[in-house]
Amino acid sequence: MTFEPERMGRSQQELAALLRELRKQAGLSGDRLATRCNMSQSKVSRIENGKIRPSLIDVEQILTAVSAPPELVAQAAALARMAGTDWQDARGMRRKGLDKTDSPRSRHPPG
Repeated sequence: MTFEPERMGRSQQELAALLRELRKQAGLSGDRLATRCNMSQSKVSRIENGKIRPSLIDVEQILTAVSAPPELVAQAAALARMAGTDWQDARGMRRKGLDKTDSPRSRHPPG
């Protein structure tokens, strides 16, 4: 999987959709998957709807529970890492005040 900049913002939603599809293909309800992963059903739902970003451990538990094939495990792991990177990048930008294009810093660089 390549990491194109235009795809970075979509990685969390792609991961959510992939995990939801794998659960459905495995014939599991959200409750049954939650039980297999030792998670709450609401957490599984929030992950599948892209409301929260799952940890790599959460993703691994879900993939194991649905008996995902190795190529999908690699794809989901890459999406999870990208989603985490998106969050880290956005968080770093906010901390530095660089997420606002009209900030005084962006208009008058130090120097």
